[in-house]
Amino acid sequence: MKSVNEHIVSYSAKGVKQMDVPKIPFLTNCLSYRLINEGFSTDVKWCVDEKYLVRISPTTDVSQLEKQALLTNAVHAIEPRIPYVHEVGLHKGHAYMILDYIVGENGEAMLPTRSYAVQYRIGQQVGQTLRNMHSIQAPTDCPTWEERWTRRVELLSPRYEEIAAKNGRYLRVLGFVQEHLHLFKGRPSHVQHYDFHPGNILIQDDQFTGLIDMQKITYGDPVNEFYKMEYFNVPVSIAYSRGVVDGYHNNQPIPSTFWALHRLYAAIHILSAEVWANEISLDQQQKFKKYTVFTMDQFDDFKLLIPKWYTEDTGD
Repeated sequence: MKSVNEHIVSYSAKGVKQMDVPKIPFLTNCLSYRLINEGFSTDVKWCVDEKYLVRISPTTDVSQLEKQALLTNAVHAIEPRIPYVHEVGLHKGHAYMILDYIVGENGEAMLPTRSYAVQYRIGQQVGQTLRNMHSIQAPTDCPTWEERWTRRVELLSPRYEEIAAKNGRYLRVLGFVQEHLHLFKGRPSHVQHYDFHPGNILIQDDQFTGLIDMQKITYGDPVNEFYKMEYFNVPVSIAYSRGVVDGYHNNQPIPSTFWALHRLYAAIHILSAEVWANEISLDQQQKFKKYTVFTMDQFDDFKLLIPKWYTEDTGD
């Protein structure tokens, strides 16, 4: 019978043919290794001794992982529901990261099975975690948010316009974005997760236990964190989504400036999502078209300041 360190696992689904269980010195005294086949990342993921999560990247870029670790650990210091990064390095030519393993089930699967009250409470807990994360400011030498995102829209606009050329409703989204770019002026840059959706939260015993998959962690306008709400959060759970927004604002009245910026970022996400679906992930076109239409409906083609999912009575 093979020992755990001799066991070979197929990685065909991850684009890697075969790889040994990782023999990393940090894990020398560890006994159990469990391969995790979940999520959309190209990383190979192991749960080790139910204590550590090992992510093995297809790249050799250790410096990028070091930047992720620095930001992730800065957040962990003030928010324990963010995993701590223990080590970053190279293993057989692949960059790896060793983090805390957080117990819990995928939020996308779990939320719809819980009551409205539980979904809302979990959303509140997640919103509070995001607020803590966003308290960390970017260094003063970072490019301004206005510069970065004005340029982003400039790059997306002609590509989106080509996609939307025969769809007047789609074109109105672009017009709305271009008319509201002034909202970028003076916006701050703080740490944000930048891939916030229910698939990246964990739930155990009806409580939020962790925000995971920190590969995209970066500096940005805190309100931009919510840009995927209408695409990937609200369709899973309106109660949870409301809880996130309320918890983020500490259950105080939500300022109109938040909604104005959220509406703009939701519109910009339509530009980027449609460009991505039409240029890169062609098999996702119909799915993203459904999300795009849903987002436009929620804002009544961006004539509404506050989306319907937040204001309308769901009967719960």
